[in-house]
Amino acid sequence: MLNAFYEIKKIDENFKKIFDDFGLPENRAIEKKFESIVKIIIGQQISTSVAKKIYEKLDKNKMLSEQVLSKSSIEDLKNFGLSTQKSFYIKNLATLSLNKQLDVSSLDKLSSDEVTKVLLPIKGIGQWTINNFKLFVLQDVNAWPSADLALQEAIKILLNLIKRPSQIEMENLGQNWEPYRGAAALFLWHFYNKNKLKSSK
Repeated sequence: MLNAFYEIKKIDENFKKIFDDFGLPENRAIEKKFESIVKIIIGQQISTSVAKKIYEKLDKNKMLSEQVLSKSSIEDLKNFGLSTQKSFYIKNLATLSLNKQLDVSSLDKLSSDEVTKVLLPIKGIGQWTINNFKLFVLQDVNAWPSADLALQEAIKILLNLIKRPSQIEMENLGQNWEPYRGAAALFLWHFYNKNKLKSSK
């Protein structure tokens, strides 16, 4: 990923400016294990801070193994702050993993397209989750979570747009940064978080 950060700076001056102002993005890689995909599902459509609290509470209570999650009721999981839907998704994922229908640790041996084909049929896993998994777990330098609202907001600020770009516009923008869209995404989140911090002072 480090090499991709330097390459994306050559492709687009905007990333050089982010680097000059804020330095390189922090290392956000997560381990290739079952809990990692659970963590990403928890983060769907909620703030990073809320997702972090829910994940930490589950972890503290030793709830994150396939065995425990598959045996837990939906109500048990909702007590940790999960929605009914996410509780079902995570419980289902645990069952698939236990039954050897999904092996998260082996996904790094597949191509990017093959990873999508394995994960997309699973309930609760869409393109946003898949691209975040590819980016943070598999370190895919070209993964592009175009539906991410923080990424859209970062581009709005960076390019002085009137409104956030749509997912289709994000896909079009992303073409300019291939094959380093993942590095672009990490730079944009970095930029977004630094700007948010600056404006809160």
